[in-house]
Amino acid sequence: MTISHRFRLAAALTAATLAASVSASPAFASATTVRVTVTNLQQVGGFSLTPVYFGFHDGGVDFFDVGGMASAGIEDIAETGGFSILAGERNSQQPSTSQGGVAAAPGGAIAGPIEPGETAIFSVDLDPTDNRYAFFASMILPSNDTFIGVDDPIAFELFNDAGVFEPLTISVDGSFVYDAGTEANDPVNGAAFLDGIDIGGGGPGEGSIQQGLSLGDFAMLDLVGGLGLNSEFRDNFIFSSGDAIARITFSEIPLPPAAFLMAAGLAGLGAAGRRRKAAAPAA
Repeated sequence: MTISHRFRLAAALTAATLAASVSASPAFASATTVRVTVTNLQQVGGFSLTPVYFGFHDGGVDFFDVGGMASAGIEDIAETGGFSILAGERNSQQPSTSQGGVAAAPGGAIAGPIEPGETAIFSVDLDPTDNRYAFFASMILPSNDTFIGVDDPIAFELFNDAGVFEPLTISVDGSFVYDAGTEANDPVNGAAFLDGIDIGGGGPGEGSIQQGLSLGDFAMLDLVGGLGLNSEFRDNFIFSSGDAIARITFSEIPLPPAAFLMAAGLAGLGAAGRRRKAAAPAA
């Protein structure tokens, strides 16, 4: 019995939920709470995104290279949208911390794809040393093995040399789109997010990671949930640097005023204690 597309996609999203839960680690004393916002900028009739994986790291984690073979983690997120394997690969390269995050629509819940025009938000505590750089990856729907990602590990810096967080906005365009090379682009065999297609199929791919290839064969097909691609605004579905895919922003969430008052109060208690100790008569 073949595994249905709906079941495999749901399984991938469940894996994403598990990855998010096991990737969280206790916040450091010097951690900054960061809000991550993902907006799909595609027009109605455009492509959707699977829940976006974020792997924050110290600059020494290299997830993939154009021209190289896809790892098991890149293959998984490019073909199914799941990222538990990718999260494990990130942790194997930098085991000191496993901070990470995920965003999906609506409102950051791990419930399904981020469709054109939708926005997802989540927050994460980041350490300025261990989580200085941001990586993200997500499968483009519908496709067989097309994904967005970051080829350069240190392309996006969230903290400066002094450990101060600096807000960042990333305009994700066609230059961030890659073909994993693990499965042939074929809308009737193994593609994800198409009604009636078994995601478990698919023939051999190109063999190496390449810049995004044309998805023109997917135009005007029926997607899961009744959506449909519109071929009029993207004639050949070839991604270039001018094609807006998404916008990702990183902004600091300031501590509430009560937290500052509490910190000030604790500092005051500590100072008072030291004064009392200094004033106490010697035994």
